[in-house]
Amino acid sequence: MASRQTVEFRELRSVDELQALVGLFCRIWNAETPLDLINASNLRAMVDARCYVVGMYLDGEMVAGAVALRGPHGGSLHSHIAGVLPGRQGLGLGHQLKRHQAEWAEKEGFSRIRWTYDPLVRRNAHFNLVKLSGRVLEYERNYYGELNDGLNDNDETDRVVVDWDFAAVPDSGLPAPVTAPVPADSWDFTERPEAVLAADDGEHWLVPTPADIEGLRLEDPVRARAWRLGVRAGFAKAEAAGYAVTGFSADGWYVLRRR
Repeated sequence: MASRQTVEFRELRSVDELQALVGLFCRIWNAETPLDLINASNLRAMVDARCYVVGMYLDGEMVAGAVALRGPHGGSLHSHIAGVLPGRQGLGLGHQLKRHQAEWAEKEGFSRIRWTYDPLVRRNAHFNLVKLSGRVLEYERNYYGELNDGLNDNDETDRVVVDWDFAAVPDSGLPAPVTAPVPADSWDFTERPEAVLAADDGEHWLVPTPADIEGLRLEDPVRARAWRLGVRAGFAKAEAAGYAVTGFSADGWYVLRRR
C-alpha cells in the first residue's frame, strides 16, 4: 500500500524530468500525443516563471504529478493539470498531492487554489466538493474547445470552475442531506432532456452524474453525449432560477440551493 512506501515530492527542472512528467500525463490520459495536454518546452518556461511543476514519487517511481500557474484572481494559484496513474488511484495519493500544492502555494503567498474539472466525472466531483470542500464558482461550456487527449476525444469540454480556500476549516464532509427519488445513473434524457429535478424537501435542486462517463465514451458515445448536453442544460436551468451548487451527494448528485 502507498502508506508503507516512501513518498517524495520533487520540483522538476531538467528537461529529462519534464519529459518524464509529460509521459506520465500521457499515460494517465491515455493520450497518444501530448499535443492537447502539455509539453516539456512549455513546462521549462513555467519552471523559469516559478510556477508549480511537481512530480510525486513512490519508492523512486513517478506515479503522479501536477502543474499550476500563478493566477490573477486575488491571490489564487491556478492548478492547470494534475493526475495519478491508473492502478495507483484510490490510495489517497491525489489528496496528498493537493495538500503539497497547498503548502507550496501558502509559502508563495497564495491563499487559495482554483482549477477546473469535467462535471460528468463523479469521483472528481466528490473529491473536489466533498473531500476538499471546494466551492463551485461557475459552469463553463466547452472551456478548452475540442481536445484529442485520450479521455475527451469527440466530446466538448464543459468544465466546473472550483475555488479551494485551503486554509479554511473544512466542513464535516458528510453527504448532502437530501434524497433523490431515482438513481442518478438511470436518468431518462428522452423524457427529461434537462438533467435537473427538485428534491422532495422543497429547498434543493439536484443534477445527476453518470457512474462511469469514461466507459460510456468508449462503449456508448451517443449516451455519453446525452449526458453532456443534459447536465449542461440542467445547470443552465438551475442557474437561471437562481440556484447554485452547495454540495455533492454520496450517490452521485450535485446538490443546489437558491442563492
